Amino acid sequence: MRGKYRLSWGQTTVEYLLTTLVLVTAFAGFYGFMQSQLKMLFTNAANMILSTWI
Repeated sequence: MRGKYRLSWGQTTVEYLLTTLVLVTAFAGFYGFMQSQLKMLFTNAANMILSTWI
């Protein structure tokens, strides 16, 4: 019985690590892709806000 739980614990640990790795990789890729678009979005928003005050 003990060996069965030990194998299950190892599998769970590996699954959590792989899930974390996939999520971090996806977030980093998404951030790299969206970085230039977000920069343009904030620049346009700032220009629009400042143009109302001038």
